[in-house]
Parts: sequence; C-alpha cells; structure tokens
Amino acid sequence: MGLDPTVTNVRVFPLLEVGRDELAEIVGGAVARVEPVDGGLTNTIHRVTRETGEVFGVKHYAGGRDWFDTELTTLTLLHGTLPVPEIVHVDDRRLAIVYRWIEGITLHELRKQGQHTAFASLAEPLGRVLYLLAKGDATEPFELTSLLEQAYRQLADGPARERLGVPLADALRKALEAREPEMAFGSVCLSHGDLGHRNVLVHRTGERWRVNGIIDWETTTTGSPLFDIGSLFRYANRADADFRASFEHGYRDAGGTLPDGWFLTSRLLDALFLIEVLADEPDLPEVHGDMRRLLTRLVADLEAR
Repeated sequence: MGLDPTVTNVRVFPLLEVGRDELAEIVGGAVARVEPVDGGLTNTIHRVTRETGEVFGVKHYAGGRDWFDTELTTLTLLHGTLPVPEIVHVDDRRLAIVYRWIEGITLHELRKQGQHTAFASLAEPLGRVLYLLAKGDATEPFELTSLLEQAYRQLADGPARERLGVPLADALRKALEAREPEMAFGSVCLSHGDLGHRNVLVHRTGERWRVNGIIDWETTTTGSPLFDIGSLFRYANRADADFRASFEHGYRDAGGTLPDGWFLTSRLLDALFLIEVLADEPDLPEVHGDMRRLLTRLVADLEAR
C-alpha cells in the first residue's frame, strides 16, 4: 500500500546503516561514489558508481524476506516485457538486490516541477504500460466478495469508522454497495500493489518523454486490472479530463478493455486499500488524515456523477 510522500512523509521502516565497504562488496568492485536515494518510505536504496563508471542501484529490504522474495520473483518474471529494473546481482544473506541504474526522475517530481506539457504527454504511454501489466493468460474472474466484506466490517466498527467519522463511513459504504457490480471487473491479473507517481520513472529522450522504469515491486499481488489504475489516479485532481482520455486511448490502443466509468470504479477499488490503512494500528495522524481527504473527495465525485 503506497502513500504519497508529499503529504505523508512518514517512513514505514527506518533507514538501514549500510557502509561504503559493504556496498563495494555487494556490487563486486571498488566504488567511486555512493549516494543515498531519497523518496522511498520503506526500503534503503543507494546509487553506487563503481570506479569502472558503471552505475547501480542497491536496495536493502527493511520489510524482510517476504518483500525481498516478492520483488526478486516479479522482476525476473517481467524482465523484457515491462520497463523494470534489470537485476545484476542478488545478495541473499543481506537481503539486497543490485540492479542497473535507471536514468530519469519520478512522475511525481516531473509534476512538482510544473512541467505540465511533459506530464500530459505521458498519459498515453502510461495507459500502454498498465495494459501490459494487466495482460495475461488467466481466465479466472476477479472475486470481489471477500474484499468488500472486510471493508464493510471495517466501516461498521473500529478504527476506520472512528477516523473517517460516522457520516463519511456510512456514505462510503453506501457508495460501495451501490456499485458492487461495476467493481467486479475483469479476470485476475498481476498487480503492482503500489503504483503511485513516485514509483514511475520517466526520462526525456530528444523532444519526447517516455516511461523509463516502474520500480518497487515488493508488494506485488494479484487482483483486478483496475487496482493499479486506481492507485495511479488516487490523487484524482492531478489528472484532468484530457489526461484521462489520453490514458484510456493508450490502454485501449494496446489491446486493453476498460468498463464505462472506469475512472471512478478504479478509485472505488483503491478505496478498499485506503480503508484497510485506516483500520490499521498504530495511529498515524498525517497518513490517516490524507486517507480521509481522499475518500471525502471520492464520495463527493460519486455524488456529483
């Protein structure tokens, strides 16, 4: 579950202390430069330049072996299909992965720089990338029931209801109940699980911007094709109608299918994860306040539909 660092700049796990000598050993050669990488909220990442000039990313998994194994498996599976980090070495003992450095900045950084034309130009490529991620041979229908039942319990009683407040919790449940048929869309597919703007790397080549990398696959799961779309559009005000139309064109042109009203439906599915965050302990006022604002906007957009 990903949280936007511009609003919820709270680390899930503390940064690990990793020395220069250890990094040199992991990348297999003398090191010319080491730079900590900012932006992540969970793992510890360094950009390491060897004396040979090669540049690597070294990622230590503070979340433990499950996250390490999940990312390792996923990157191996997707290499050559999607723009994912290319693994060059795995240190199983240290729970560290070395990958070739991907040039670029995050989609989040691009937007914050005010590069509106560049940001808009990436909508269609993003549609294509998300279809490639959702594309697969599975025919098993996406099953929504258990996720909805959990969300309804959390909205009816406990921390999520308290943090949202009774009116919003009840309005959100009503919205979910009314749109259950729309939310049960598509076959089960691979899902990134945290496809926010800070996990999309973009790079300018000549006059064009391209999606150069999708990173941080440690929470990969399976689910609806709309899960990652909902995560990408979680902060709905950042994508205007033209951006959404270009994204849809890219997704459909690549071979994908989207339901009518996909923009709101995908955000409703994403709301299931936000509710889960609100139901978690301990109390994180910044994080939970952000979730409440997002869900308030979602309910308002649904009511205005």
